[in-house]
Amino acid sequence: MKFPKAARLLKRGQFIKVAKEGRRLAGRVVSIQYFNRESAPCPKLGITISKKFGKAHVRNRFKRVVREAFRECYHSFPKGLEVNVLPRFKPEPINKQDVLLDLQLILSNLPSNLKKTIPHVLTPQ
Repeated sequence: MKFPKAARLLKRGQFIKVAKEGRRLAGRVVSIQYFNRESAPCPKLGITISKKFGKAHVRNRFKRVVREAFRECYHSFPKGLEVNVLPRFKPEPINKQDVLLDLQLILSNLPSNLKKTIPHVLTPQ
């Protein structure tokens, strides 16, 4: 299943807005910047990873794992939440369960006014 464009942060300006105006929470494996945009129809995911993290295949694996973990807990995210995921450390092999636990921990630490989830569907393309 592919993420539709509506469920991704795509433009540089979107990433900058999340970084500057949003808040930041850190888990054990990943750090998350988030910003609540009321007008967005569904939660959006962005992944930022620098070349310092590792070679291309390592960075691509990190992005794959994060996307898969986000898909699993997608329905728990509030409508309109824009999320940018960054790695915390240069990894030992990272797995989906670690990222999923961090995402769930971060979801539980969101302010109460953001926790209202509204059913939304991630449609396959």
